[in-house]
Amino acid sequence: MTDSAARRRCPLIACLLLAAASVSAMAHARTLFVRAGAAAGGDGSKAAPFSSLAAVERASTPGDEIVVLPASLRVAPLNGGIALKPDQKLIGGGRAVTGVDALGRAPRITNSELSSNSGDAVVLADGDEVSNLVITKSARGGIYGLNVSGVRIYGNNLSGTNTACIAGLLVYFPGDVPLLPNGWASIMIDENRGTAWFSIENNYIHDGTCSDGIDIRATADAKVAARVSANRITRLAQGPKMLSVLAIGMQTRDSAVLSVDSDGNSETYIGSAGADCEGLFANQAGGSLTWSIDANTFAHGIGGGSCNGAEFYIGAGVDTANLYISHSTFAYDPGDMIEEDNNGGTGSVMNLTLDDVAVSHTSFPKKLPAEPQFTDAQYMDNLGRCMDQYSWGHRNVNNLRVIDSRFADCYGDGIGSDVTGGTYTFGRPTKADPKPKGMYLGDARGDSVSIDVENSTIEDSGQYSLHFANHAAMADLAIRVRNSRLDRAAGRAVVGIDQNGSTRRAHIDLGGEGRGNPGRNCIVGGAHLAVEVAGYEVFAKSNWWGRAGGPAGRDVSVTGGRLSASPALRSPPPSCFMH
Repeated sequence: MTDSAARRRCPLIACLLLAAASVSAMAHARTLFVRAGAAAGGDGSKAAPFSSLAAVERASTPGDEIVVLPASLRVAPLNGGIALKPDQKLIGGGRAVTGVDALGRAPRITNSELSSNSGDAVVLADGDEVSNLVITKSARGGIYGLNVSGVRIYGNNLSGTNTACIAGLLVYFPGDVPLLPNGWASIMIDENRGTAWFSIENNYIHDGTCSDGIDIRATADAKVAARVSANRITRLAQGPKMLSVLAIGMQTRDSAVLSVDSDGNSETYIGSAGADCEGLFANQAGGSLTWSIDANTFAHGIGGGSCNGAEFYIGAGVDTANLYISHSTFAYDPGDMIEEDNNGGTGSVMNLTLDDVAVSHTSFPKKLPAEPQFTDAQYMDNLGRCMDQYSWGHRNVNNLRVIDSRFADCYGDGIGSDVTGGTYTFGRPTKADPKPKGMYLGDARGDSVSIDVENSTIEDSGQYSLHFANHAAMADLAIRVRNSRLDRAAGRAVVGIDQNGSTRRAHIDLGGEGRGNPGRNCIVGGAHLAVEVAGYEVFAKSNWWGRAGGPAGRDVSVTGGRLSASPALRSPPPSCFMH
């Protein structure tokens, strides 16, 4: 509240008391110093700093600045953790600590015992700032906040946190069941009430064996705004007790609202052998998430076929997800690179826009068979696709828009989209556990899907360049592709639009149906068919098919539907030469 606003909203005597309290707080704010290896009995001055975090915590008051002075590598870090009071600053002295792994003299802290502050090195209060610290090998988290606001966390170096391998964020699946535990994050914020804002910027998080990087959880009726930017996260392994590892994770439940602005983050070498590794990850079991992501870099996921550069997953409840990724790159991953998964929600909405996004070099841990025309539950995701979209709920909405983007060297589809329902079973029964594991994914009745591709390239896909398959009772389908190149697909077709379910209203325009789509796509280079259609009417006029007369009969398969490809372009459009 500003001073003028405060004066308008309170009586004179109350305002005078408020002003006096503010002056008193400023008058008592001090700078206290602490250093590992300092002599006992210090008074907190720079000349005689405290020798422990416990001592400086006891001596400090709200609004104080606490400076951790650099100490030699030969001296053990300050141990035991510290619980900050409101409006305090905890600052590491000396040079910036985020540049290199091997540091000389540095302001190091840790917390090796779960009995103190639950094993967290720093526990936050409202209005705190934490910066330029080296935090290593804490028993649980590096920096943790519960229901805090006005917090700034920046310029810290965190490594090897969560040595106790305690679970933190739990991924919720259909049925509102927390199935996948993740290691407690190096930086974690939990909000379950009120309104909060905070920022997490320019931190270096690395070399963890059982920790996520940055996790934010909003539950109950919390309203949260966060900035998560310029963080460098690398070499995080999945812990032995965990089933997933996240570089940056967001979660909403109940009726919580979470809005996140991210730019300039990088996630590299996330995962370990067989891991379910995630660069950017969102899980919702209720609530609303708006996440704007710009200038992100993901590279080299490590693990099994469930690794992703970015996964946005609705597992239960009524949810809204608005996701925007721009000017970003995602390269080298052993699973689907980007997933828009509206799985177990009911009446949930997911909107994902990719604007100037480069996706390349997906793979898979084992050789997969050719993707069939009519996919099934075994093909829901985790197929080495560059972009995976699916909806398996009830009256869910999935919207995908791809603008000025480039997909290349995809092990599976360039864009693969599925709508289906029912129960997905996985794994084989054993004597100890005779029942197959499974997830109920709803009936997909009334679902709506849209895919809009503009000025983009999809090339060198191991399966389809673009494949949509429906197996349920959908309400609406809209697919539009214009001024784009779909080239060199090794699967059944370059483009496949198929269903063995039903769709109440379908609008599939690869060119020429209306004024809004001039076509001018370059659909060429397929190892087999150019286009495959089953059960839909598809407009694909004013495109280049590698020949002046449109696609040859042997390059087209139409079953129970219709393909309108005439007139075709007589020469290649500019999209054929896009890079």
